[in-house]
Amino acid sequence: MVSNLDFAETFLDAAGVPIPAEMQGRSLKPLLKGETPADWRKSFYYHYYEYPGPHAVRRHYGVVTDRHKLVHFYETGVDYWELFDRKADPNELTSFYDKPEYAGVQKELKAELDRLRKELKVPDPDPVETLPRKKKDKK
Repeated sequence: MVSNLDFAETFLDAAGVPIPAEMQGRSLKPLLKGETPADWRKSFYYHYYEYPGPHAVRRHYGVVTDRHKLVHFYETGVDYWELFDRKADPNELTSFYDKPEYAGVQKELKAELDRLRKELKVPDPDPVETLPRKKKDKK
C-alpha cells in the first residue's frame, strides 16, 4: 500500500537527501526494486476536507486496507459510518457497516483508525469544522 505521502520521501531518497523524521510517508525505492520491507504499512489513514467543493463529497476520514475501507462522515448534523469490502464490491457501492458478518472487520478497522489518528496526532474535534464557510456568490 502506497500513498501520495510517499512521493516526497521517494524523491529525497532518490536524490540522496536525508528524509526528515517528521515526514509521514516512506520512500518507495525498495518497492520499485521489487523488495517489500517487512514493516511496510498494511493500512493508511486519509482525511477529506474539501466540502463544499467541486466534488460535493462531505468531510470524512477513514482507514484503507488491501481489502476494506472504513469511512466516518462527521460534520455538524452528519454522523454516519460506511464500511466497504473492496474485493466483494470494488466500486464501493454497498456499505456493509453494521452487517453482522462484518462485525469483526468493523471492530478491527475502528481500532486501526484510532491507532492511526493517535500516531498521526490528528486533532479531535476537527479544526476545519470551526472555520467559517465560504459563501457562494449571488449573481
